[in-house]
Amino acid sequence: MLDTDLIKTLLDHDTFNACTGKLTPGIFGEDVRDIYEIVTKAHQKYGHSLTSQELLALWRVDNPVATKAERNDVAHLLEDIESATSLSHDVTLDVIETLWRRDLGKRIASLGLEMSEGREEAMGRLQSLLDRHAEGYMPNDFGDDPTDDLDELLAMASDENRFKFNIETLSRHVYGLGRREFGVIFATPNTGKTAFAVSLAFAPGGFIDQGRKVMFLGNEEAMDRTVLRAMLSCTGLDKYQIAADRERARQIYRAKTQGKVVFRDTQEWDLNRIEAFIGKQKPDVVIIDQLDKVQVAGGFDSGHERLRELYRRARETAKRYDCALLGVSQASNEASRKTRLDYSMMEGSKIGKAAEADLIIGIGKHEVDENNEPDNSRYLTVSKNKLSGWHGTVICNLEPMVSRYVE
Repeated sequence: MLDTDLIKTLLDHDTFNACTGKLTPGIFGEDVRDIYEIVTKAHQKYGHSLTSQELLALWRVDNPVATKAERNDVAHLLEDIESATSLSHDVTLDVIETLWRRDLGKRIASLGLEMSEGREEAMGRLQSLLDRHAEGYMPNDFGDDPTDDLDELLAMASDENRFKFNIETLSRHVYGLGRREFGVIFATPNTGKTAFAVSLAFAPGGFIDQGRKVMFLGNEEAMDRTVLRAMLSCTGLDKYQIAADRERARQIYRAKTQGKVVFRDTQEWDLNRIEAFIGKQKPDVVIIDQLDKVQVAGGFDSGHERLRELYRRARETAKRYDCALLGVSQASNEASRKTRLDYSMMEGSKIGKAAEADLIIGIGKHEVDENNEPDNSRYLTVSKNKLSGWHGTVICNLEPMVSRYVE
């Protein structure tokens, strides 16, 4: 029982003093409030930690005409307190803070009800209550000041602290994505969004070759297909060559990726679960394919509001877990048959999603070439770039047999 656990914890004098500002009778159930009052008076009078036997003695002194039933009830309650579990100091502070906020809200609501019934004096009591508790109710932890050390600031802005893109022309303009930065890849279906993400991570010079730990989360196609693409991109062998010499492919892949890659099928996962997984695995780079399908808690009046909140949370996830986060997204129908895709062509939210990203790359293509054959040329258009400020298009080619983007 929480009340008895709290009372036992508050028998410690130092803990009681640490909680004094937030302790009120209202945070306890009616059956223990009398005991709480005795604990409060005893700490104020004696200035040392208390025992349950001392509480019983003090209660008997305060209630000399109590009935036998009342004495038995208090004795049983103190036995429960004696056998209760003491809470740790930090947990106690958090629990009492939460209970105090709830009790304060109830008292404010009660005064509001009195005001609605025409009791004019309730306004004065409400104002007094707010004046006494407003400072303690509002947050008082405002974090640390940002550093003004020039060496640290330049180091954080340096490309040396980013994970390089392995497409040389793109990298010359936008070196790569760094820790605490959020990037978005988007394109129309069957353009090669997943292949691009795979290539950035597993192709020569990619994040894996740079010694980075990569987490690849997928909620669209089966993850085993993405793992196979990673093997193709990593080894440079197509699926027929891998099938012909599986041991060689296995050795190449394991030598490059051992301990540096985590795949997970995340269908039905919400962002809270993803964050918990990131916290456990501690990757350098997180790729979410597709980000728009991740669930995020909250009530939203429209789809674009949900997406904006999702992308805001994704950016905060990158900062909180000190990783680079790369989300894969879909383009709207407006992007069909276009080679240059800017962020206004992202599906679901033309501005809200884009506002939260540090870097946005749209992948465009021709549908077919003049001979009605598939055209593997791809156009990487950087339409938002808070990292280097460059905007433009890099032309490269998709090698679908090995899931690589090359120039």
